[in-house]
Amino acid sequence: MLISVGIAIQAVLLGASLFVVILRCWTRLYYEKKKLSLSEYFAWMGWIFALGWFITSTLSMLILVRHPPEGSDGLIPSVDYQKIVWVAAYFFDTGIYWPKLSILAFYWYLIPDVFQSLRVALYMISAYLLSCMTTSILLNTLIARPISDNWSVENQLNSAWNSLPNFLTQWCLNFSTDLMLFCFPFFILKHLTLRTEQKLGLVGVFSLGGITMSASLARFIISNAADYQLDYPSGNALCMAEMATAVIVVCLPGLKKLIMRSRSTTNTTSQGSNSNQLSSGHSSNMTASKSRTASQSYAEWGVMDDEIELPSHPQKSHLPGELKDVGNLL
Repeated sequence: MLISVGIAIQAVLLGASLFVVILRCWTRLYYEKKKLSLSEYFAWMGWIFALGWFITSTLSMLILVRHPPEGSDGLIPSVDYQKIVWVAAYFFDTGIYWPKLSILAFYWYLIPDVFQSLRVALYMISAYLLSCMTTSILLNTLIARPISDNWSVENQLNSAWNSLPNFLTQWCLNFSTDLMLFCFPFFILKHLTLRTEQKLGLVGVFSLGGITMSASLARFIISNAADYQLDYPSGNALCMAEMATAVIVVCLPGLKKLIMRSRSTTNTTSQGSNSNQLSSGHSSNMTASKSRTASQSYAEWGVMDDEIELPSHPQKSHLPGELKDVGNLL
């Protein structure tokens, strides 16, 4: 892949993820009339790290134009290049965890205290996720001994950027956390009383995590097929694809209300027109008005308030606030 093409692909992916994050925050602030939650802030952190990856990877590829690889080992004769890619490793390997923290923060808000088993599972997932994130930082910092090998031209094959054990470990940590976050929400379904079509809709939302896992798995398979010698533009574009996809996926569920609001406006206009043609008398108009109000309420939340129930612990029915966001996802 040409360097210019690789940079262009990364720019498009970065721009797309920025658009979705802004739309998510706009929906939260102006449609839901709420302050940004921790989930949105983590999504922004994910995008900022993706921006850092774009800048550092672009700078490194521009250096490659002036200092192309030399010898059979493909060494890059530039200290600046070694320093930049070392920083880039932090942006990617650490940045990929921010979207995971975003969805985890949403799970913490979604699940009330009455579900003790799910809360315990959340504690375990949180501890594992933070451990993986910390391990990622330590690996990039300590795997090269001495640390100066990370910016040494002569010993660059020992750097964190070029270390195969580091690559494999980082990918395993990354994919395992994706897998845990992907599987966890399906255990929530048995605790909710929903219609079949609503459960299918919720499964569809939870399955969005499979997109991120697919991007990660594709990057690993392609790298392995190339014997871990993938050209720099292609490798960098795949990394950006994974980061951008992760940010987009965690923001998509928050856009459901915006979509439903748009549909509600269309349906209300249509119902108003039909009501003017068919209504005869004050009582008929009142009936149509009530129907439209109920329809708008359903469209706004995606599910009526009394359709989501706790099948057990009825004494805790004063906690529908945490479960109301489930309705936003349907």
